[in-house]
Amino acid sequence: MTGKILVTGANGTLGSAIVQTLIRKGLPYIAAVRDTEKAYQKLGTDAAIVHFDFSDTSTYQQATEGVSAVFLLGPPLDYSLDALLTPFLHHLKTTSINKVVYLSAMGVDVMSDALPFHNNIEQKLSELGFDYTILRPTFFAQNFKNYEGDNIKERKVLFSPAGNGKAAFVDVNDIAEVASVVLSADGHSQKVYTITGSETYSYDDVAGMLSDILQEPIAYPAPSNTDYAAALAAAGAPPFIADYMNSVYALIRDGHANKVTNDIELITGRKPNSLRSVLEKQFA
Repeated sequence: MTGKILVTGANGTLGSAIVQTLIRKGLPYIAAVRDTEKAYQKLGTDAAIVHFDFSDTSTYQQATEGVSAVFLLGPPLDYSLDALLTPFLHHLKTTSINKVVYLSAMGVDVMSDALPFHNNIEQKLSELGFDYTILRPTFFAQNFKNYEGDNIKERKVLFSPAGNGKAAFVDVNDIAEVASVVLSADGHSQKVYTITGSETYSYDDVAGMLSDILQEPIAYPAPSNTDYAAALAAAGAPPFIADYMNSVYALIRDGHANKVTNDIELITGRKPNSLRSVLEKQFA
């Protein structure tokens, strides 16, 4: 590598894990965030952090100085993500930065009607001639704590509209390890990797696993889309959140996430961390 790796979204669960992996490996990086104070608290006062906002083009120049590769991670729950990220991609084309690793998602083809933005960005990377790599992870194992922590601890329930479907939930630290390799090594140009854990589980399976870890029963009532939307509305969430998340969880419910790949082992040389190991760290 001749320059630094810019990691956008570095305050998030995955972005911060990628930065920490780059630090551990001694790879030069810049953590791009909107909230620099939060980033210093999370990553340390000596971390290489820059203020950056996709919606503010005046932040682009400073963030990309001395950079040779970009991990492109957009904010969550944004139906217009492609429109938000496109100006930054056009800025990159005015620089010498050509290597972009994009965090997409498993099931982009299935979600192309309801949530088309990942497909659109993948196509844009190709059309603009980037040296790109696409990472399409399945559902994050950490999201049971991030999204369902209160339900699990306080209400003793998992409440996601995933039906009886299964997914090979993946540790974000495994995704970060993959990202660090493809960002710093050759041989991954124009490749698409589907990143999964090594075994599939239903939400009922996960409820049983959590029951064992917590030593108290955790239920999974398999709420309908309507019940899920009503619960979010009662908690004060705007309606678009339920629409968005119902589309995402449909991947599991309808069987589109019931797959396992060996891409983590192929790229890192080791098997994925288990879902149970993540849950034990978070809840035990």
